[in-house]
Amino acid sequence: MSVGTTVQRQGANSELVKRMFEAGESMNVHNFVKFYADNALYQFGNFPVAYGPQGIVDTSQGFLAKVRKVVHHIENLWEIDDETVVCEMTVTYDRHDGKSFTLPCCDTIKIRGGKVQALKIYMDVTPVFAD
Repeated sequence: MSVGTTVQRQGANSELVKRMFEAGESMNVHNFVKFYADNALYQFGNFPVAYGPQGIVDTSQGFLAKVRKVVHHIENLWEIDDETVVCEMTVTYDRHDGKSFTLPCCDTIKIRGGKVQALKIYMDVTPVFAD
């Protein structure tokens, strides 16, 4: 993970978000879901919403079959209030077939009690899944 230029009101929630992205980069979904509350909402673009850690695990299988490596390049990270973090970045996806895509992304993350309650990922990941 690389961090770019702007971090405003950096605090515990910004650090949690960075650690969550690092866990995602491990390509072990069980490391990633440790950051989520039992009733968390996870929405990746236009894909169906997943609920809770097990829902994230269940919906990640197609992604893991297609993608070998993910790197988050954070450009801006803002703590809007005590529960809301907004992250602007590009994300590089390396597929198992050797193709690589770097795509723009903006996430909104709600955090309560040290756990992610909601992650909404705003990006068009279509190129990664195209043949």
